[in-house]
Amino acid sequence: MRADRRAYTIISKLPQGPCPRLMSTPRTALPTAPQDPALAHVARGRGLHRAGRAAEAIAAFDAAVAASPANAEAQLAAGVAHLQQGHWARGVAHLRVAVASDPGLAEAWTNLAHGWRELGRLAPAREAVERALEIDPRLAPAWNLLGIVMQDLGEVAAARPHFQRALELDPSFTLAQVNLANGDQTLGRLEDAEAGYQRALRLDATVPELHYNLAHLFHKTGRERESLPHYRRALALKPDYHLARNNLGHVHFLLGEFEAAWREYGGRANRVQHLQSLAQSGRAYTLPPPHALLGAHVIALGEQGLGDILFFLRFVPRLIAAGATVEFAGEPRLHTVLARTGLFARISETPDPATAGFAVLAGDLPLLVDEVAKSAPPLTLVPDPARLAAARARLAQLGPAPYLAIAWRAGIAKVEGAETLYKEVPLEDFGRALSGTGATIVSVQREPAAGELERLSRAAGATVHDASQANEDLEEALAMMAAVDDYAGVSSTNVHLRAGTGGAGRVLVPAPPEWRWMASGESPWFPRFNTYRQQRAAGWQPALDRLARDLATAHPR
Repeated sequence: MRADRRAYTIISKLPQGPCPRLMSTPRTALPTAPQDPALAHVARGRGLHRAGRAAEAIAAFDAAVAASPANAEAQLAAGVAHLQQGHWARGVAHLRVAVASDPGLAEAWTNLAHGWRELGRLAPAREAVERALEIDPRLAPAWNLLGIVMQDLGEVAAARPHFQRALELDPSFTLAQVNLANGDQTLGRLEDAEAGYQRALRLDATVPELHYNLAHLFHKTGRERESLPHYRRALALKPDYHLARNNLGHVHFLLGEFEAAWREYGGRANRVQHLQSLAQSGRAYTLPPPHALLGAHVIALGEQGLGDILFFLRFVPRLIAAGATVEFAGEPRLHTVLARTGLFARISETPDPATAGFAVLAGDLPLLVDEVAKSAPPLTLVPDPARLAAARARLAQLGPAPYLAIAWRAGIAKVEGAETLYKEVPLEDFGRALSGTGATIVSVQREPAAGELERLSRAAGATVHDASQANEDLEEALAMMAAVDDYAGVSSTNVHLRAGTGGAGRVLVPAPPEWRWMASGESPWFPRFNTYRQQRAAGWQPALDRLARDLATAHPR
């Protein structure tokens, strides 16, 4: 008889937080007089595993497999050990042999499902975990894993009963409770999600991802202050939890706590990757202290998108005022625009290896300022005179001044953590908000879908002219944003360009807001822009009604 096997669990991240991954170290009772020499290696491997000596444990399990390749226990032990070290393909290979040798080994099927999932093979993962449950329908971790796989397949609602079944079998199964709450959060069942996280906290308050998920729920529903202690607790439990640190920074930004915000902004993914890459090559990442800027040479490394780089470079004038020389290394599309600022000693795509200086990610430039200011003015951008004249000529052909540039969609249709990367305003509702203005309406929407301009024109009761081609070249986009008289729409690179020209605008801010636009009020980063905020209960309509009134007043017919 095999002893009852329980599975160990570790964590992985869904778009909004964690889901558990089923792991197991076999605890099979050994025969009193083992005939198979592999079992001695398995027993030794278990002891090494319990002692935290993972590499030696794997060597023992591999020896067991070598001694008896058809031994299911040896293959299961080796497979699980490799999975626990992230050796997904090797783990799957061992587990496939285990289930072939003993098709009734439910734990092997469950761990095989986990390995398939990590390799992105969701169909065989689902088949394997369903096979495990056919063998042992009382295996709560397998029900939990089936729910995870269903969520991965996009069947979030269908996953709920599987998490519920896991909890029926094991009411103390914290991670199944977390996954159930994660699904409720995805489905918009926010009260259920919060109650689920609170139940999970009562079961085990030491799971960092649980605190992260509850913080994320508060974060995205406008309860920023309530999110702070849970983000901090997640980091206390897991100091390298970069996503929690990143989101903690976002909350501080939203609340206007800029010194803390910039400190935690170091958790952003591209910075973490940059530091890891430097560490692997044996190089260090060193920032000059603010008091040492006099005579320092700072190489600003472009990071993230074009708009982000422009946003961060607003701190360059302050570094120069403190005595630093600054060069820019990054996105070539910015080179001619930045050259006209006269701020940079050198502009290139990559730094010159022979140049001595501090290579600083653009998002870290605020950390070099002596006192991290509440804000800094946008970087002044001057359009190319010939392109500006051409843009004005094109606008004159479309209709009389004033000219109102608009855009209704921006970003990537995916949310990581609580940061809102995708922004979209309902097209017809937006069009009706434009109907009272006497301005000539010019769309600078990137890649409008077929028929969108026609729908917008009908809703606005006026022709919406297509100027989307300006987005194909940053110089053209800058000239267009300098030539128009006003802007109304979502935040995008064009907003950063418009701000750089000193122009005013009106930004439609979704809920939850992107960190630059604050939790309430007007953004100090964009002093000439008014914000129109989506409300969590009432939606976009109140903001669009106010936008309609303001546009009609500013640009009457």
